[in-house]
Formats: sequence, C-alpha cells, structure tokens
Amino acid sequence: MGLKVQNVTKTFDDFVAIENVSFEVVDGEFVCLLGPSGCGKSTLLRLIAGLDKPTGGEIFLDGERIKGTGADRGFVFQEYALFPWRTVRRNIEFGLEIRKIAKEERRRISQKYINLVNLAGFENYRPRKLSAGMRQRVAIARALANDPKLLLMDEPFGALDAQTRNIMQEELLRIWSHAKKTVLFVTHSVDEAIFLADRIIVLSSSPGRIIEIRDVKIDRPRSRTSADASGIRDHILGLLALEINKVHK
Repeated sequence: MGLKVQNVTKTFDDFVAIENVSFEVVDGEFVCLLGPSGCGKSTLLRLIAGLDKPTGGEIFLDGERIKGTGADRGFVFQEYALFPWRTVRRNIEFGLEIRKIAKEERRRISQKYINLVNLAGFENYRPRKLSAGMRQRVAIARALANDPKLLLMDEPFGALDAQTRNIMQEELLRIWSHAKKTVLFVTHSVDEAIFLADRIIVLSSSPGRIIEIRDVKIDRPRSRTSADASGIRDHILGLLALEINKVHK
C-alpha cells in the first residue's frame, strides 16, 4: 500500500514550516523530497518518522495512521548517528538488541547487511577507523537490519565530498535494488534527485508546499549528463529560482 501524507501542516508557535502537503509513495518506490533550504523537508521527514506530530492532517503507512516512532520506519541521518564505542557489527545489531532478538539471529541478520553494503572484513572496526562513506554504509545497514517498510533518509550524503557522494549514490541504488525497500530521500541537490529518484517532490520556500511532483522516466543506470537529465534539471532549477526570487523580493 505504501505511504500516504494527507493535508499535513506543521507549525512551531507562529512559524508555519509546512502547509497542506499531500502525496503518496507506493511500495518499492524511490522518491526524493527537494526544495530550497528551510522549506521543511527535514521537518516532513521527522513527522513521517513519528519524531514529531503534525499540527494538522494525517500520515498513514500501509493504511495505519502514524502516531509515533516504530520499527516499520528506518531513519538514516546526515551525520551517521553511530555509537562510537560499538563496532560495525554491534552498531548494526543495536535495534535487534532492543527488540531482544537472539544473539545467533542478530549475527545472521547483521552479516547479511554487512555483506550487502560491502563491509565484510570490517565487522570489528569502530566508526573512528572508517571513512565517511563507510560510516554511512553502516548507518544504512543498521536501518535495513530492522526490516522496515519505509527507509527515510535525511540528506545522508550531504557531508561527503563530491566523488564519494557520487559513489555512495550508486551504492545506494545497488542496495535499494537488492533490499526492495520503499525510500523517501531528502536532498537539496537537483542532480542527486534526478540520478536517484523515480519521482521528485519539489517543495516551495517557507512555508513548504508542493509546487510540483515530477516523474523521472529515465532508464537505469542513468547518465548524469544525458539530454533527458539536463531537461529535467533545467526545469526544476527554473522552479527553484522562482521560489528563491520570491523570498528575496
């Protein structure tokens, strides 16, 4: 069934962060949330994660109203949020421990996702000994280990250098194609959204409202410089330029 966001508004005192936002994400789809800084992308992701509650409207996952956090949603943060004292394996197993999964089963599950994110051989390393890209792979594996219905990703590659970011985008698509998860991915990069997404939801400047939902009908693997990608890029950049001009008038 997937995710349904229905007429969602979020205010903080007198500040309206997002207003009357509605969209759906079907099972197995990869959707990017894109918009100017401060448009409420991360706020919306937190509402879907159950970390905050909407001021108005409702959010449903597989027909069930979201009322709080749950194992059916995995969250990957920009800054990894790994436990520095835990090894790669024990970081990945953290959620499984909370759920009191038996040790043997935890090891089987963690090894499955260690292999999936290409970290075999690094099971006993601690985060400080890993590169930024490897740390983010651990974070992705940790989120997937709980077998969530929906994977929420909040600018997970925003702190990486350009080359590592491109590599991680390709790795994420590989992982997504194997894990068969529904992904909602926040980014401020138009190029990243075009490379990754089945659909791009473009949000306006504050308060965040949906100004367009754009299908990305480009076969994978995608060229970052194809004519189709350039056409979508020019269109979305035009939309965002209009939004930025509104703010500065």
